[in-house]
Amino acid sequence: RREAAQAALNDPGVQQHLKEQAYTGAQHGLAVAQQGAAVAVSELRKYVQEGPAGISILCFLGGLVTAFVGVLGLLNIMNGLTSPFTYVLNAYLTLFGVVTVLLEADTVSFQNMKILGKLAPFCARYQSEVFKRAQFLTELKGRGLYYIFVGSLAITQCFFCLLFLVGVWNLLMGVLCMMMSFGINPANHMVVAPPAGSQDPQAPFNPLGP
Repeated sequence: RREAAQAALNDPGVQQHLKEQAYTGAQHGLAVAQQGAAVAVSELRKYVQEGPAGISILCFLGGLVTAFVGVLGLLNIMNGLTSPFTYVLNAYLTLFGVVTVLLEADTVSFQNMKILGKLAPFCARYQSEVFKRAQFLTELKGRGLYYIFVGSLAITQCFFCLLFLVGVWNLLMGVLCMMMSFGINPANHMVVAPPAGSQDPQAPFNPLGP
């Protein structure tokens, strides 16, 4: 059987068929990846079109993930012994994630929620204190630099791991904030192929928010 299988693999016709099957599978995988990327960009663009309010939601979600990844790293106690620098970085990322969540939290919406409503006064007091002590975070440019700093810390630790993805997201949020601080609507630079027969109108952009 092994000799028959080897002989079949050496057959030029079989080899050509395998190549064609591999090429077809690669094309299908690429098409699925492109479709998934288009959907992701389309969803991201919806938030970006809302201006600073939409970006704030994306940053809030990014802060949750950043804090979560940082906590996961802190739970690995052995990592603190074998790689203390990475362990300290996870502590910083946890802190930065919590800061981002509290900074971007919509306290007005929180008040209408049963559980999170209890945190609304704390978030409002924290935001007021942060804005008073770090006024640069009240501006899009300041927040952009902050997210770029956080992203640059995380992205340099590994390649295609959780820290890398967290870094990419924070860098993306930083770039979006910087673009809007200069009056540039990032949504205009997100090319999305709309489905056939549909239209994708661009909402008016106000760099100062609604």
